[in-house]
Amino acid sequence: LASTLYISASSGLGAETSRVLALRGAQVVMAVRSISSGQAVKDEILKEIGDARLHVLQVDLSSMSSVRNFAHEFKSLNLPLNILM
Repeated sequence: LASTLYISASSGLGAETSRVLALRGAQVVMAVRSISSGQAVKDEILKEIGDARLHVLQVDLSSMSSVRNFAHEFKSLNLPLNILM
């Protein structure tokens, strides 16, 4: 799986989905409200999957300013967006 995916991923299903997709070789953009929580999930995944391609970006969907900042950061990564979860 060579897709780039955007996932809300600081806990629960999002964190597990990120882990499984990284295990399958996907490049995953983890969208989180808390960078520290997202980084903790990323670190745990990297312990298991050392070559996982993960990016942690902050976004608060209740703030249009935050959404715009997230979009700008995502675009600066110059990655395709194949799947949005």
